[in-house]
Amino acid sequence: MLQFNDFILHYGYFAVYFFLALGIFGLPLPDELVVAFIGHLTSIGTLNYPAALIITILGVMTGTVFTYALGRNLGKPLLTKYGKWFRLSPNRLQRVDRWFEKYGPWAVTLGYFVPGMRHIICYLSGSAEMDMRRYLIFASIGTGVSTVICLSIGYWIKFPFQ
Repeated sequence: MLQFNDFILHYGYFAVYFFLALGIFGLPLPDELVVAFIGHLTSIGTLNYPAALIITILGVMTGTVFTYALGRNLGKPLLTKYGKWFRLSPNRLQRVDRWFEKYGPWAVTLGYFVPGMRHIICYLSGSAEMDMRRYLIFASIGTGVSTVICLSIGYWIKFPFQ
């Protein structure tokens, strides 16, 4: 974590954006931990809270849009070809698509509050061919609210390392 801290201190908001854009893949650390730590850095004056909030949302949205695009362009063929390894028959894939038509937007928004879920939901949104504009609206709501919560938690808790 100290290397992460040094990287943020050295590269500032660019590092924040970079880590969060990659965070949708779970790299290098989970988004929630990164955002909480950024909140901590705002509490000690290293970063500015409003700027960190904006950059954090942009970084997370970049990662989610990239994952959505992967799902949109590669999702169906990969799930059709390799779904059987994960017990996803064509019938089950159709049920997932129908479920996504009905509940997908809310799953996108609420998925940001369940660690690990946002990664799957973004990909499935694309593979279920959810309308991009609709996806962006609900993803923005989930990203915005979860970012404010995680950033604020990080602002108020004290990390044992800096």
